[in-house]
Amino acid sequence: MHIDIKKQLQKEIPPPKEKSDYVKQMALKGLAGFLIIMVVLTGLSRTADTLTTPQVTVTHPKGGRIEQKLEVIGSLKPRQEESMEAGTGLIVQDILVEAGDRVKKGDTLLILNAKALEEKLNVAQDELKKLQLRLEQQGLNKDFSTTQTSVEEAQQDIAKLEADKLDLIEKEQVKVDRVEKKVSEAQSDLQQTQADLETFKGSSLKEQLQKAKEEETKEKQNLSDQKYEQEKALKRAEQALKDAKENLWLVAGQGTESTSALQAVERAEMEYDMTKKDWERKVKEAEETLKKASGKVKKLENGEIDESLLKQEEEKVKVATRQVEEQKRAIEDTLVSQKEALREMDRKIDEAKKALDVAVRKDEFNILKEEQTAQKESIDKQLMQLDIEAKQKEIEHIQKSIAEGGQMLAPADGMIKEVKVEKGVTTTGGDLVTFIGDTSEYILEVEVNQEESEGLQIGDSVEVTLEGEKQPLQDTVIENIVYVQGESSGKKKISVIVPRGDTGMNATLKVSKESEKYQYVLPIEAVKEDNNGSYVFVAKKKTTTLGEQMVAERVDVMKLDKNQSSVAVQGAFGPQDTLIVNSNKPISSGNRVRLIEQ
Repeated sequence: MHIDIKKQLQKEIPPPKEKSDYVKQMALKGLAGFLIIMVVLTGLSRTADTLTTPQVTVTHPKGGRIEQKLEVIGSLKPRQEESMEAGTGLIVQDILVEAGDRVKKGDTLLILNAKALEEKLNVAQDELKKLQLRLEQQGLNKDFSTTQTSVEEAQQDIAKLEADKLDLIEKEQVKVDRVEKKVSEAQSDLQQTQADLETFKGSSLKEQLQKAKEEETKEKQNLSDQKYEQEKALKRAEQALKDAKENLWLVAGQGTESTSALQAVERAEMEYDMTKKDWERKVKEAEETLKKASGKVKKLENGEIDESLLKQEEEKVKVATRQVEEQKRAIEDTLVSQKEALREMDRKIDEAKKALDVAVRKDEFNILKEEQTAQKESIDKQLMQLDIEAKQKEIEHIQKSIAEGGQMLAPADGMIKEVKVEKGVTTTGGDLVTFIGDTSEYILEVEVNQEESEGLQIGDSVEVTLEGEKQPLQDTVIENIVYVQGESSGKKKISVIVPRGDTGMNATLKVSKESEKYQYVLPIEAVKEDNNGSYVFVAKKKTTTLGEQMVAERVDVMKLDKNQSSVAVQGAFGPQDTLIVNSNKPISSGNRVRLIEQ
């Protein structure tokens, strides 16, 4: 069998165009598959991020007021219904009435043991004295110290540093002036030596000798003048130092601030030392110059004119030139040292100013704490005054009972509602007899806890609405506030006069008070608590390797006021910041979060 290989290959191998189309189709399919995989992976990644990153509800801090609301239900009783109390530890000697009896004003209801009343009166009076002493002690527990605050100390540090800077500038300027003077003197010496050299080159032996003698005479006079000026300068410096010391002693003796006087003494001592050294140097230089001039005269008189003298004159010029350069470098070094010293002093002043800023912020924080402490002390004082008033009423009641021979009398015409004791028992506190007077007015009594009673005072207007009615009664005020007897939690009983109603009818008491305006009032859920105090979470943008993300950062705050839903705080944040209110998962400072605007 013959197979045509060429034809067979043409059948099996597709033409070039078909092969190219096939490759393109495969590439497109591969690209499409890759894109689908990327979309799926991206979706899975976003889903995972959504599931793992806490979602938080946020808000922006705003100012506002804290509204304190109180709503409590109580029952009405006749205004003349009186709970007749006698305290604890008293013996009921006799009971003359029963529940339901009608009585007249002044009728005897029961009789208490007189001896027990006397003992009870003594105990109550002792307790009253203790309460009064505690109230007096509260006023004495104040810190009246006159120690300086951190702000005043920081201000004094800045003032001292600025004064030190002025003193430093003055001292450094003295140094600069002296170095500049030395430069000027060195330049003058150089000019003189150059002129002497030119004169020496162009003069004869006789002229040189005459010139040398004139120079010797001049140097002798110069030495004499220098010594004279030295004596005068030292006397002036000594006198200035003496005056400064006398001024220091005078200021110290008067007990006034002596810092500036002490600095004046230090400057005078420095001036004296520098003057002494300068003039000693000048006199020594004058002596050396005279010695050289005298030696020159002797050599010229001996006819010793040679190249050595010329070289000496030339060397003088070289020395004077080097001296000028050295003094110029010295003034440059002095100026650099001055700049460095002033830069260091400015750095210290800047640090002191930063310390002042910190002290001011700390002082403001302390003032706020003191105000809160003062508010708390004021509330404690009011509570103690209420205790004192209650104890005084108890004493008056016992004294009245003693005056009436231990008899408990009916305060008005009316009816005995209930007798709560038995003959021969010892009272344990609370009501003994409940009496209902013949009247048409009623009293609403409600019990509230310590926190709810804060800020309430006798005479405050309140809102009272009777059961079954929609409109509140008019002109209802707090008549009395007393602690509930037998309660250790600080509960109080509030009594409000009600113009109408029925015995036993329920009524609702409402109180609403608005605080002063605070800078920031937040939802109460936004403020957290731990062992380190109160704090909030602020959501802030942070750039990471995965891009820009939101993270939670802790900011400590101080609570100023609160109610059931809101809290007024102070902290290091502003109205532009984003505060976290709630989170669907627990979060810590530094955690990533997803924001949901509230």
